[in-house]
Amino acid sequence: MTATGVRGVADAVRRRVRLRTRLRRVREAWRHRFPARLPPWPDADQPSPAVPPPAVGPPVTGVAGGMVTVAAAAASPQGRQRYGRRQPAGRLHLNDRGWEITRVPDGTTLVAGRVGEPIDRRRSAVLAELGTVTCDPASGPVWAQLLAQLAVTGVILHAPDPPAGLLAPELIALLRALPPATADPMAWEVRSIRQRRAALRHHGAGLARPPAVSALLVTKRPQLVAGAVAALAAQTYPELEIVVGLHGVAPPPELPPGTRVVPISAERCLGEALAEATGAATGELLTKVDDDDQYGPEHVWDLVLARHYSGATVVGKGAEFVYLEPKRLTVRRRMGAEFFTDTVAGGTMALSREDLAGLGGWPAVPRSVDRALLDRVVAAGGTVYRTHPLGFVYIRHGDGHTWDPGLEYFLRDPVRKWRGLPPYDEFGEACEPNRNRGGV
Repeated sequence: MTATGVRGVADAVRRRVRLRTRLRRVREAWRHRFPARLPPWPDADQPSPAVPPPAVGPPVTGVAGGMVTVAAAAASPQGRQRYGRRQPAGRLHLNDRGWEITRVPDGTTLVAGRVGEPIDRRRSAVLAELGTVTCDPASGPVWAQLLAQLAVTGVILHAPDPPAGLLAPELIALLRALPPATADPMAWEVRSIRQRRAALRHHGAGLARPPAVSALLVTKRPQLVAGAVAALAAQTYPELEIVVGLHGVAPPPELPPGTRVVPISAERCLGEALAEATGAATGELLTKVDDDDQYGPEHVWDLVLARHYSGATVVGKGAEFVYLEPKRLTVRRRMGAEFFTDTVAGGTMALSREDLAGLGGWPAVPRSVDRALLDRVVAAGGTVYRTHPLGFVYIRHGDGHTWDPGLEYFLRDPVRKWRGLPPYDEFGEACEPNRNRGGV
């Protein structure tokens, strides 16, 4: 095939990927405008949600080293989109047959299962539509295993007296408290995300020693390096290496100790510059960061945990929160999260060094290297997973962007707007220190 023919095939693949992306965004916007009702028990062969028969295979929850553990296959927040007090409420019971959640106030059984068995996709669909689930008083390792497993799904659990010792203090503190009755839906979303994050990082099997991650920052703007590196240095993730690729520019005067600086010739294109930065990195996982976007302190943890439960080739976040610098305004776009897709924000992509090598490395292109890599992933049969958007803010300046539809594009029918940044710790403090914390 000639070079022209190869380019034609590549262009056709890109057009199909972008068409799928546009259709998916229309579906997501429709779901946000017209939320689905709580789904019925989804097993057509089973007239009522009775406890299923025992599964064959090893248990996916247990106790190790005095703490509860939850395997990656046990549960996930996949499919969770809506939050708030308007979501149906339930009550969690544990009995000799297993566990069940009944609807408040009529007591109808909504979903049931057995402790130590995976929560399958159909049960997850029911849990994803529930709001708060109040837990019956109970104790012991079986109860602790169940709480940790359900906490991973993102359903908001309220357990005023959770079993101490078997659960991490961070998770216990979250289980005991709920947002105030007047809280808006985003406060409930934050509560759900904090709960599942705590359950996964303290109780996720195989995460007692999390994988080493290298954050790759390639930049031509030395004036932005100090702020970007400061946001990375503030990450709570314990195994993080910061690699700064200086793309034809001199280093700034001061960087935090341990920052790995890689001088890169200005003649290199962006893809080649990323390859050089990758060559200097030592982490098992790699995540690309941009010099002018905002990263909250839990951002890297979120990516590692999403990869843990999704098993995707690439994980990332959507550019759902956008800060419009000339207007000093943050908007939340209608995008959706916690599903497999073909698009994540380029400044949030994370994948393993091994998978990157298997894809042929970073595409040697001067721009849109993120899209080019995602196209390679999809073409090779890999998967892309978009986790929740909290902790990442896509910054739009007045000009200078490769893709620039204008600021008004981002103001079309947003979910919500804030002056400055949203008032939650997940978003960090660096980009707008004097922000007004109120919503618009």
